[in-house]
Amino acid sequence: MHRPDNISVYDELDLKLGIKSSLPHVKSTIALAILLWECADRPSELIYSVQNNDGIVMTDDLDQWVIDYLADICTEDQIDNEMLISAINENQLFKSQMEALIVAFELVWKLAKVSFVDENKAASAERTGGTRYPKKLIYTINADIIHCLIESNRDAYVRVLLAWIGFNINSDPECEEQLCQMLSVLSEGAVFKLTDGERDVIFNQNSLYRKLLETHDSVDINGDKEAKGSLRILKSLLSDGLNPFLKYSNGVVSTNEQKAAELEAYQERVDTFLRLSATKVIGLEDVDAANEGIAPQEYEANRLTTGCNALLYGVPGSGKSYTIEHEYCKPGSQVERLVFHPDYTYSDFIGQILPAVDDNGQVSYKFTAGPFTNILKESYKNPATEYILIIEEINRGNAPAIFGEVFQLLDRKVEYREVDDDGFPIGTSEYGITNANIAKIVYGDEKHKVRIPSNLSIIGTMNTSDQNVFTLDTAFQRRWDMRLIENNFENVDPSLADATILDTSVTWKDFCTEINKIVVGNGARMTSAEDKRLGAYFVHLRDLKFDERMGDLADGEYDSLRKKENHKQLTDNEKARLAEVRDAMKQNRKFPEKVIKYLWDDAFKFNREIIFETTEYQSLEQVIRAFMYAEKLDRFKMFKENVRSAFTNPED
Repeated sequence: MHRPDNISVYDELDLKLGIKSSLPHVKSTIALAILLWECADRPSELIYSVQNNDGIVMTDDLDQWVIDYLADICTEDQIDNEMLISAINENQLFKSQMEALIVAFELVWKLAKVSFVDENKAASAERTGGTRYPKKLIYTINADIIHCLIESNRDAYVRVLLAWIGFNINSDPECEEQLCQMLSVLSEGAVFKLTDGERDVIFNQNSLYRKLLETHDSVDINGDKEAKGSLRILKSLLSDGLNPFLKYSNGVVSTNEQKAAELEAYQERVDTFLRLSATKVIGLEDVDAANEGIAPQEYEANRLTTGCNALLYGVPGSGKSYTIEHEYCKPGSQVERLVFHPDYTYSDFIGQILPAVDDNGQVSYKFTAGPFTNILKESYKNPATEYILIIEEINRGNAPAIFGEVFQLLDRKVEYREVDDDGFPIGTSEYGITNANIAKIVYGDEKHKVRIPSNLSIIGTMNTSDQNVFTLDTAFQRRWDMRLIENNFENVDPSLADATILDTSVTWKDFCTEINKIVVGNGARMTSAEDKRLGAYFVHLRDLKFDERMGDLADGEYDSLRKKENHKQLTDNEKARLAEVRDAMKQNRKFPEKVIKYLWDDAFKFNREIIFETTEYQSLEQVIRAFMYAEKLDRFKMFKENVRSAFTNPED
């Protein structure tokens, strides 16, 4: 008894195939490839052309098969044999260069593999206006699917194919619509790419359906740079009406009104098909390819190109983490977050060799991956998903030492080369490094060069006011897109900006803005004054809430209850009241303990007399007590009169 062999592993198709090749009249070209296959009695491989000076024409055998197969229709519609063969030989199947045909037949419809009869020739052997060489088509099962439709009404569908090729012949509109629908279905797996500003957008026709249904508006597929590769074929097929759900004009796609009612249901079916087509065999990535005959496939052609290195810096509370969440982390992104600190090491970040005990008690040592290696593996295995590694407080650890040789990977590829391009998408590490431990985890191959894939971004944050932390050298910083997060209230939620501080009438925005003016104006007497400012998000909204259950501490109730507590004289009601006051005090202490303490202990540590009444308040304890034992605007009496007036009457 025999059993099947392991599944075969096939080479990936490359999105850069035919990167500058166009294929006009694509409908005519596809129609002829289908018709020739039918005329030749549906072989797996068809050598369809021979050399004729600098061009190619149909082989003699295929000439005769075409004439015989179409004899009845040609007689009926008065198409003589010479006219028939001459028109076919003028088709783009014979006139176009190899790379354009590859894109259409292999990347879009997956109808056939196209190659030269002389297999030693490279796909790039033909150029625009140059010599054309004999070619062959190696058909896929998609041709069988189309054949099933043709067999249902052969004469009608052959007439449609002839009409598409360019013959003036009557054809059935219903059959034409059905054939068009089938070709549209076969092209749904095709992937296209356009340039949108500084990023590449990888999309398919399903992306267009979703956007049209979501916005009820047209979609621009022109991009900001010249269309290349499969995008040119997409424009050609849309121009030829090969997608019945879409209308197209000058790079703009809209919904075909006649099919609008059907589009939503069709889009859902396409989405389900694509999901099932992308089903992953769990465990496949762990199989030893050398021993088992299976290797995980790489999907560089379909990989997102969103990857970047960005370092957000600014004063504490300026909104760095908020910016990451709202501008970098999109729905569907896979996000990992970690924090650097002085004891954080390369081993913590990348991984380390640790002992492992098996079931028999035997001790062995193996590499245990760290968070960087783990997310590198996940992003490599899932090219259509965006991954983001967030490193908070990146300068609180020795970042260059923590990254180690991975430091080299931060150089990202920014453009395709016209000559000797490495084949990796924009956003991939420009250079690979050798690291057997990482390579084995990520690729299953210790010799594989390690690169950060183009769908993985690394986002760091850094507080510019931090003291006693590691500095980031120029060589490290230049590998990041540096972004200063401005400290202002322009985009801060009004519920926070306009919230009053406890029971005072002073808003957080007014207090923060006026104090920061004093901080910056005091630059001559303060080191790095700009970095000492209060961030717009220095406090949370909950820190500003006032718990009125505290009452007025100055009336002596709280101190009286504490004395009774010390002498164990509290009644049950008094115990409940004391607990209530203390809970309220915990809430009301949040603002002074966070903000006023920062101003006293840090921002104005060496010149407190600038904003504080230091003749009356000589310690932080006195300052906090003064705030807590006052009410309303009197809570700010520890500040100098001019400072207090600045945020209590900012309009003056």
